[in-house]
Amino acid sequence: MGDTGSTILMLVLMGAAFYFLLIRPQQKRAKQQSEMTNSLAPGARVMLSSGVFGTIRHLGERQAIIEIAPGLEMTVIKQAIVKTLKPEDDEFEYSDDAEPTDLDEPTAATDEGPHDGAFADSHGANPFDTIEPSDFNDPKPSGGEGPYKDGTGPHTQK
Repeated sequence: MGDTGSTILMLVLMGAAFYFLLIRPQQKRAKQQSEMTNSLAPGARVMLSSGVFGTIRHLGERQAIIEIAPGLEMTVIKQAIVKTLKPEDDEFEYSDDAEPTDLDEPTAATDEGPHDGAFADSHGANPFDTIEPSDFNDPKPSGGEGPYKDGTGPHTQK
């Protein structure tokens, strides 16, 4: 009888340890996440589960529109928001009225589109301008069926 009692006591102690070490902390984290999600408001700086920082612009029932850069917004589910940031959490300061840097200034004015010169070679020619649809056809083997010059290959017979 004493052996059964100690077994039952051991099972009860293991169940209590399991509850206090695993289940209860997870419930606390879920409650904190729920409270944080319910307290969100437009204008709040947040961090998403992907590590992206942004400012909430609009909130819906299940989704939020986050501005991640001036004029660049994306829609996410509210559960992707993992942290509301405090001013001291931001490493960099951004403002819409900041003075432009040399990166913000446009380059030489041309009649090309904004990205047309991105792939230009040293002569200013864009290699993508010469691409034709026929360039994407399957190549025809020159000679035999195999990949080698004599037409043989690992799975062909000569």
